[in-house]
Amino acid sequence: MPAAQSSSSALRLLVPSVRDVVFIFLFWSLLAGPLSNRPLADADIGWHIRTGEQILATHSLPRTDPFSSTMQGQPWFAWEWLYDIALGILHRAGGLNGVVWLCAVLAAAIFTLLLSQLVKRGTGLPLAIALMLLALAASTIHLYSRPHIVSWLFSLLWFVLLEYWERWQRPTSVQRCGHAEVPRWIPWFFPASVLLWVNLHGGWLFGMALLGIYTFAALVESVRAQKNDAFAAIRAAHRARAMAVAWLASAAASLVNPFGWRLHTHIYAYLSDRYLMNRIDEFRSPNFHGWAERCFAAILMLTLVAFAGNRPSGIGKLRLSQLLVVLLAAYAGFYSSRNLPVSSMLLVLVAGPILWENFVALADKPDAWRWLRNCTARFSNFSDRMGAQEIELRGHLWALAAVALAAAICLHGGWLGSRQFIHAQFDPRKVPVAAVTFLQEELQGEAPNAHPNAPVFSTDAWGGYLIYRMYPDRKVVVDDRHDLYGSARIRQYLILTQVEPGWQSVLKDWQIRTALLPTGSTLANLLRELPRDWRVAYEDKVAVVFERR
Repeated sequence: MPAAQSSSSALRLLVPSVRDVVFIFLFWSLLAGPLSNRPLADADIGWHIRTGEQILATHSLPRTDPFSSTMQGQPWFAWEWLYDIALGILHRAGGLNGVVWLCAVLAAAIFTLLLSQLVKRGTGLPLAIALMLLALAASTIHLYSRPHIVSWLFSLLWFVLLEYWERWQRPTSVQRCGHAEVPRWIPWFFPASVLLWVNLHGGWLFGMALLGIYTFAALVESVRAQKNDAFAAIRAAHRARAMAVAWLASAAASLVNPFGWRLHTHIYAYLSDRYLMNRIDEFRSPNFHGWAERCFAAILMLTLVAFAGNRPSGIGKLRLSQLLVVLLAAYAGFYSSRNLPVSSMLLVLVAGPILWENFVALADKPDAWRWLRNCTARFSNFSDRMGAQEIELRGHLWALAAVALAAAICLHGGWLGSRQFIHAQFDPRKVPVAAVTFLQEELQGEAPNAHPNAPVFSTDAWGGYLIYRMYPDRKVVVDDRHDLYGSARIRQYLILTQVEPGWQSVLKDWQIRTALLPTGSTLANLLRELPRDWRVAYEDKVAVVFERR
């Protein structure tokens, strides 16, 4: 018997689970496969890398802007400094391969965790895989190697633990566990994680909203249960108090950052600036003509279907907290396209168990076709066996081996033997790679009649790439740190790039002598019509470089 148990334990460690397969597939797809163009599709990762390297070199956080000519010396809140340090370390060790490796690990872990939670919460494995892939497709709109991906992970963990906390004190959980006390580490998880989250990304505000929702739901439950179940009312009131304390402790923990309470006022001023929120693409409402947006719309429709078929009893019974989470996720997704990933994950976690329970119920529905009842029963039984076997496989050795192998390859420049497996780079078809190389040649004195030390004006979307390639030799005029520049500077930037009245004054005020612009852009076409003032120093299909005469 011990030998059999030992063999069974070894199999559970060595046999890859569906989650292992999903993790490995997503990991390598992002690192060197069909999704490898996504992590570096947003060029602002460039200034994150340089910020991390500067912190490592100086052993201090930058308090003023070091990258631009327009904001040089002005106060700057580098609130994602901890993630930037990680990027700086990985970039030193493996270049852009190391940066993308971190993104691939985090993204694969997030969606594997999503799949695992769908199965554990009662969603059949086939439906869980489909919903996970749908959420992944919706998330590709913002699947970049930026610090925000950490907020995806924390938001998912917070929701899972808040659900666990709320379910723990239910009558069924009390009967199963013998007590209604939640494990002591759970209330402390939230303020402890905020200590990291607040220094990694500003998405901790969403986590505070989630915790606030569950606190409010527990309070409402305690009031409603007073008439029917005094013990349930006491448990709910105790949970509401404990969650309120966790919320206050988390709020206090958010002050543990290099900027203190000033970070909170800065974020509030940034997010409440309507001019910026209405003009920054990722903060604007999604355009539902794109594939990612369509996948989010499909998730919303599936959530409505789940609610329409929700049964008053059963594992899929909808609770107040879940309803509020769905409302928060739907509102956040409609408000800003950057919220689609987290909103999609929360929606499928709520809708998945209800959808599966409604599907399984077809097997016992007397007015349904017989063949439909039989097929449903067989499919659900098959799914239950697969789900049970999937939960037993907990080794994940194959996933760990894939991560370790990829790390070793990245440390060797992406080469494995005589073949380069990993070669992360900015897409030269979308980023001005060749144009920046030309500007670097100017620094070496290889281009005549140039302004080799002049700041470079470019689009805010390309600013991060210019910082990555040219700092500290040349500064940018503007980049996509919109909270640094503020609405006044961004208004000037838009006047210039859109050639609105007053654009010449902006050129003069900012003392622009070198401009790197998208080929065919409005400003580029206008500068071509001013050959006495501007000359084309370089041009390709992506970008054109203008030098003031």
